Amino acid sequence: MGQAADLPGAAHLVLVDGVVYLDPAPAVFEAMLEGWTRQQQTRFLKWESTIKPRLSLVR
Repeated sequence: MGQAADLPGAAHLVLVDGVVYLDPAPAVFEAMLEGWTRQQQTRFLKWESTIKPRLSLVR
């Protein structure tokens, strides 16, 4: 398998190295959402009108 790309917002950039998560699925999901939020913020999308409703829909 290939190496993970260091693209902005990638989940592995949000997760802490060396930490063993008791339940990894929710930790990775939250990291993915955090990365996605960061990507949207770098595109200057508005929190209240765009990002927050999208996160609510995904959750």
